[in-house]
Amino acid sequence: MILFNDTKDDIEAIIFDMDGVLLDSETMTIECWRKAAREIGIAKDDIDEANTTCMGRNIADTVSYLDNRYKETIAHFDGMTFRKRTSALFIEMSEGKPIPLMPYARECLEALAKTPLKIALASSTRESTVRKELAQVDLLRYFQTITTGDMVEHSKPAPDIYLKAASSLGIAPEKCVAVEDSPNGATSAVRAGIKCILVPDKLQPTNELRAAMWKVLPSLEALCSCGGNL
Repeated sequence: MILFNDTKDDIEAIIFDMDGVLLDSETMTIECWRKAAREIGIAKDDIDEANTTCMGRNIADTVSYLDNRYKETIAHFDGMTFRKRTSALFIEMSEGKPIPLMPYARECLEALAKTPLKIALASSTRESTVRKELAQVDLLRYFQTITTGDMVEHSKPAPDIYLKAASSLGIAPEKCVAVEDSPNGATSAVRAGIKCILVPDKLQPTNELRAAMWKVLPSLEALCSCGGNL
């Protein structure tokens, strides 16, 4: 199967997000945040709003946001302590088992590997975790470069991570396509000058975000089966 063969778009690379695009990890993450929040008296709706805001952000930016949101209202709150607790809960929940793949994730990467396109990853998760989780599901081998949240000062929605990912491939941003599921990730790609395919997972795009996308697809199946008709 040949993807992106419309030459007028001059696409040379595709850059994937990981969580919510390739790995079905967002559901587990939300539950871990809720459990950690209950332990310190944060209401479910409150922490869900915070989690939504932080989707796609790296640890440093997430901790900064959490501190700004809760330090003045919750005694002894510490954003880094909260994030470490959510990470510990995530490890407990997964119990060393591979995180389930999103539908058609492997099929998509297999199809793309047969094309001239370069394939990269841009995830706000730290590198050690990304490599471990991708290796557990045998996806690591598909990526020529991996850019992670601990490699940039500010992650999504800032453009840094996508600019670095494009640079790692030696390809101009305008010749890349990103595949994202969250508003923060999609905004990051657009700010970097990269065309973005949005495949929504937990969050549906606003009309404004939808208008800024190159494509909005219902699933990775649509991406695999699109042929050259993007």
